[in-house]
Amino acid sequence: MRKPYLTAALLLLIASACTKNNDAEMQAIPSSDELSFVADDTIPHVCIDKYSGTQPIVMDKADGGPETQAVYLGGTKWANGKTLRIFFLNGSDLLQDKVLKYARKWSGVANVNFTVSNNKAYSDIRVGFKVGGDRGSWSYFGTDAEKYRKGQQTMNFGWFNSQTDEREFSHTIVHEFGHAIGLAHEQLSPVAKINWDKPKVYKLYMSSPNNWTKEEVDQNIFNKYGTNQVKNTKFDPKSIMQYPVPANLTTDGVAIGYNYLLSATDKAFVANLYPGGGTPSGEPADL
Repeated sequence: MRKPYLTAALLLLIASACTKNNDAEMQAIPSSDELSFVADDTIPHVCIDKYSGTQPIVMDKADGGPETQAVYLGGTKWANGKTLRIFFLNGSDLLQDKVLKYARKWSGVANVNFTVSNNKAYSDIRVGFKVGGDRGSWSYFGTDAEKYRKGQQTMNFGWFNSQTDEREFSHTIVHEFGHAIGLAHEQLSPVAKINWDKPKVYKLYMSSPNNWTKEEVDQNIFNKYGTNQVKNTKFDPKSIMQYPVPANLTTDGVAIGYNYLLSATDKAFVANLYPGGGTPSGEPADL
């Protein structure tokens, strides 16, 4: 999705190949015995922004985005307190349960909730798994799903199966539902300072399994938001919305690891964006 079309909170990045989330909550995420997550990490499992068909949207004071946390663009924020209805186009009970579990991590800190709907026509977010053989993961941004894509698929998970590691479910589902409530990628922040080795980045993402075009690489990785389009503060390397960056994709060898959980800035930002929320009954605030 092109950057003028997003409601976004861009927040993240880890500045070392050895950097890891040290939160105690991270230790609570079990690792699957059926999948080598180290091997899985070598695959660039990252989502691709989706075009929404909207007209350019520029942040203004009426949007009320907080100026002390992250980055926010106006236009795709849902009504505060809204319960978003998820319709599943396909997928096993196991995969559907994982999606609902990790989508609700946002409800622990923001005034936005999720429920399953059996009525496609009256749903807000329409989730599919590898629909039409699509092996990518993506989501439309915020209200674009309702306003411009009524009745059509608005989110896809292309690499999940019954053996997927629990950390990968967390990493990908929480990230995609960040998009679904209006957040965008942190590497597109105007203040993001990643010294990309561009030829290597193009080579990686234009090859299998992503097979992106050069334009898609530019839109998802290199084309930052303009300072006149967003309100932003400092870069947050721990945000769930950040791509992982291998050291060999930068000219200075600085890497950004996988983020599996909401960062402190993620939580503060969405609590400000959707105020009055909290942990739903029976739902843990974190993993």
